[in-house]
Amino acid sequence: MQAAIFVRVSRKEQDYMRQVQDLRSVADRMGLEIVSEISEKISGTAATEDREGIQQLLDLARRRKISKVLVQEVSRLGRSTLEVLQIVEELTNLGVSIYVENIGIETLTKGKANPIAQVLLTILAEFARMEKEVLRERILSGLDEARRKGVKIGRPEGVLKQAKDYIKGYPKVVKYLNQGHSLRNTAKLTDVSVNTVRRVKAAMAATSMPS
Repeated sequence: MQAAIFVRVSRKEQDYMRQVQDLRSVADRMGLEIVSEISEKISGTAATEDREGIQQLLDLARRRKISKVLVQEVSRLGRSTLEVLQIVEELTNLGVSIYVENIGIETLTKGKANPIAQVLLTILAEFARMEKEVLRERILSGLDEARRKGVKIGRPEGVLKQAKDYIKGYPKVVKYLNQGHSLRNTAKLTDVSVNTVRRVKAAMAATSMPS
């Protein structure tokens, strides 16, 4: 049986190889042939259509190149409960089973949807979303407390200037991003790389953050 390994980390300095090695061991144990190892180093807040890794995974499934996906935990698939379930639903409809290593469950059993897995994945995805929201609230609360104590919070002036200068070089990219276009659509419309659009978007976010 042909399968793909899918891993994601949210920060570039994080190492995903441990996830890959763990899932390779799972594949060996299950007698699977790994045809692709897909890794993402991208924020979990990125939209599905802008995640190159998840799009690569879905493309393999649509072309019937795989029949199983190995992931370490459900939160690797998407940023929200709805997004996770949409990805699970598409893979299920394509006959691709997802094996979630940390709970040892598959979304398909004998080619049919596993209702127990559906319930568990919904609960786990919601827990992951709630945990992220709690962490965000704690960070914001900590920043507010620091400001009350007189701690200056903000970006170095040089960093802010660099971000503004970078944005000035790509006015069309800024225009289409402000109109709500995805990274890929913006790249096509402006004839630049997706990575360039991503950097412009990051610069825009940096200049709009409160000091």
